[in-house]
Amino acid sequence: MPTEECRELLLDAGTDASDADTEVSDASDDAAEAATCLGRCVPEPSSASAGDWPRTPMLLWLGPRELAPASCEEARKLGGYGDDVEFFEKYRRFAYLDAPPAACDPCTCPASEGLCTKLPETIEVRAGTCAENGAPALPFGGPAGWDGSCTSANALPAGADCGGEPCAQSVYASPLPGPTGETCPSITKPSTFTKTTDWLWMGLACEAKEREGTCDPTTRRCMYDLPYPWLQCVALRGKHDRCPGNYDRYEPIHLYGELPVDTRGCTACECGGSPVGSACLASLRLYDDGECMSQFSEDPIYSTEVQCTNVFPPGRALGSKAITDLSYMPGLCLATGGEPTGAASEDPTDAVTFCCLAPFEFAE
Repeated sequence: MPTEECRELLLDAGTDASDADTEVSDASDDAAEAATCLGRCVPEPSSASAGDWPRTPMLLWLGPRELAPASCEEARKLGGYGDDVEFFEKYRRFAYLDAPPAACDPCTCPASEGLCTKLPETIEVRAGTCAENGAPALPFGGPAGWDGSCTSANALPAGADCGGEPCAQSVYASPLPGPTGETCPSITKPSTFTKTTDWLWMGLACEAKEREGTCDPTTRRCMYDLPYPWLQCVALRGKHDRCPGNYDRYEPIHLYGELPVDTRGCTACECGGSPVGSACLASLRLYDDGECMSQFSEDPIYSTEVQCTNVFPPGRALGSKAITDLSYMPGLCLATGGEPTGAASEDPTDAVTFCCLAPFEFAE
């Protein structure tokens, strides 16, 4: 039988075991009471840089803009939370700017201005067709100081003979003298252009009050959660390159306001210089009679080339002629400018930096 001393040792051991069991039970009860969060226990920012960061995490959706939820209310419904839970928008920011250079409309200039006042230096009647070279020729110009009005100067009767050939087989006219006093208006004006701006990705950050319940350790907060791709993040205005120590698994996410810094445009349009393609033109009219009543031919004449008109039938009367409709044909005034300038970039003054935890499904 055990001695009295042994009996006391056994009683003491039983008492100690009972006390130990009681302590373990109390610790389990404390832990169960401490971890009653039905959402996700999210840590507050830690490390030396945490002092700058807000302590309350928020939910961030980040992805292609066309897939983005319309509002935080849509996010609340996605989570299956009732109307008593309020998700309100904290930030709406953007990433991956798509802003090509400005599309400049072509610069154009007014037509040139000039005068045409002079007639061809030479008009001849030739005893050969326009295709024949070196045929005998007779003067067929107007009187001195001719202004192009109807004249019978140097007329030929029907059947006039030139060495056995009808004299009147073709009428040749040298080019009109070129324009005088030509100018291209000197103009500088803004160019017109269009530009497009788009963001390929959007971030929608939503906040909600903490859920009822506690987390263990107490430095964690009981927050509402949503399925991937929603992330639990902390956010700080501005562009920052470091995250708090317990939010630094991923690189900081920089999102920007919808209005970029935009200097896109086009250089001004300028006009000036000498015109290109201008000319003088008129009509040479031929008549059978001497008073410009019976016209049988009308052909254009230019300052850019000679004009030859075959007479049909050969040898007919060339009683009179006239040059009408003398006018200036404007040339092109060359334009410069209309080149893209500047660029669009994210506005760092409207940036927000997000530092995020791993998605709930991927959390270690």
